[in-house]
Amino acid sequence: MSLQWLNEMRVPHSYKNGLTTLIVALSLFGCNKDEAPEVTSVPIKPVKTLVVSQKQHQVRHFTGILEANKTIDMNFRIQGELTDLPIKSGKKVEKGQLLAQLDNSQQLINKKSRNATLKQAKAEYERAQTLINKNAISQANLDALESQYISAQAAFEQSVKDVEYTSLLAPFSGVVSHRYIDNFSKVTSSTKILTLQDVEQYKITITVPQSQFVQIQTADAVKLSAEIEGFSQPFPLKVDELSVSQQSSQQLHVTLVMQPPSERRLFTGTSVKVKAEAFGVSHSMVLPSHTVLSDGNGHYVFVVHPTTNVLEKRTVRVDGVSEQGINIVDGLSDGERVVVAGVSQVHDGQQVRVETK
Repeated sequence: MSLQWLNEMRVPHSYKNGLTTLIVALSLFGCNKDEAPEVTSVPIKPVKTLVVSQKQHQVRHFTGILEANKTIDMNFRIQGELTDLPIKSGKKVEKGQLLAQLDNSQQLINKKSRNATLKQAKAEYERAQTLINKNAISQANLDALESQYISAQAAFEQSVKDVEYTSLLAPFSGVVSHRYIDNFSKVTSSTKILTLQDVEQYKITITVPQSQFVQIQTADAVKLSAEIEGFSQPFPLKVDELSVSQQSSQQLHVTLVMQPPSERRLFTGTSVKVKAEAFGVSHSMVLPSHTVLSDGNGHYVFVVHPTTNVLEKRTVRVDGVSEQGINIVDGLSDGERVVVAGVSQVHDGQQVRVETK
C-alpha cells in the first residue's frame, strides 16, 4: 500500500509514525485471513470382513429316532396254557434265558410213548436184518420194517421238538420292551407274548439329500455324533447301511449305529439330533453371494491390505454356486481378508477400518 498521501498531509511527525504502524498491521492481517484454508478430515469407513481359508469345516444337522439294533416279537410255535411267565417289561435277559413256559405234560407223554415205539421198531428192524441173511424173511418184509423204524424215529424227533416248543427262550441278550399277556393264559401260535430288543447297539436312521451326502463323503475326515437330551456328552456314530428312498431317488436313508451308555439305559423312540462334521482342504474358497460383484471385466471382490487397511479391487474366477455361497477358484490366497458387507459403497484404494465384532 502507498503511504505517499500520508507524507503530503500536514500532520505532526509523531502522529505520522503511529498511523504508519497501524496501516501496516491492518494490511498484514487482511493478507493472512485470505491465505489460511479450512482443513476438513475424511472419516474412515468401518467394514465387516471375512478371512478366507481353504480349510473347510462343514456342519450338518439331521433328526432321527433312536431304535434298538434288533427287535423281534416272541410267540410260541404251538398252542397251550402258560404256566410260567417270569419276565416283566423293562427287564434285561441273557441269551438262552427262559422267557415263558407252556404246560408240557402232554408233550412229555407223547415223547415217552414215541420213544418206546422207536425202540420197538428199531429192535424189529435189526432182528429182520439178521433173518434176511438166513433167508428167513422176504426182502419185502425187511423193507416194511425199515419204513416203520424210520417213521418211528421221525415221530420221536418231532416229540422232542414239541417239548422244546413249550419253552420260549431268548434268542439273544437284550431287554424285554413290552409284555402283552399274563401268566396262565391260553395261547396259540399267533399269540404275541412279548417284544425283545437287542440294545447292545442302538441304530438311528436319518434321511440325507444325495448332494449333501456326496459333500460329506468326499471330505478328508468326517465326524458323526448323536446329541440326546439328558446327556451332556454326544455319542459317536458309525455308518451301518445306506439305501435309496422309495419316495425320492435324490434322498438317501442312512442307518447309523452307536454304543449304549454305561451309566443308564436309553429308551427307543427318543428323538436324536445327529451332527455331521466334515473336515478337509478344498481347491476353492466359498464367499457369500453378495460379497462378489461383477463388471465388464468379470467378477471381483475387495481385499483389505493387512497393514495399511487400504482396499484393493481384486479380480477373481468363480466356479458355480453352492448352498454356502459362490465358489472362488482363483484370485484369492489363504488367509486374506475380504469385505463382506457394504461392498457396493466402497472403492479401490479406499482406507477402511476393520470391525472386530
